[in-house]
Amino acid sequence: MGRRQKLIFAALLSAGVAMFVIAGVIGNDEAPDRALSIPGVEALIPQRGDEVLQQQRVGIDLEAGFRLVSLTISPDARCLLPIEVIGSTRRIEGLEQWVYQPREGLPVPALAPDQNCVVATIEDITRPGEFEEIEWVFTVS
Repeated sequence: MGRRQKLIFAALLSAGVAMFVIAGVIGNDEAPDRALSIPGVEALIPQRGDEVLQQQRVGIDLEAGFRLVSLTISPDARCLLPIEVIGSTRRIEGLEQWVYQPREGLPVPALAPDQNCVVATIEDITRPGEFEEIEWVFTVS
């Protein structure tokens, strides 16, 4: 292979790598989840739009100083049939995660196939009585 062919090959290879990098940057322009801009919310479990299994735990990760007041799960995308699960929700100390693990004998023994809607109501403990509601939908396969 001649010197000229090697230079052309290297240029084409570099251009190909650059195109992959550019495609990755352009393709990752999703808007941040609005729920994560609400004071006190660090993460949703599972995240909005995720595809999960029927026994996936459901909950919210809060900043210190916030508490979960209510957590409902609906077997539809519009939250039409909410089932309150706060009484079966476990708080993971130190992480400030509040999670519900579906299983037999609980209000929601398994997540419904297709879309599920979760509504969490949180409270800043320094401002009792002021609540913020977060709603998100995910898919169960």
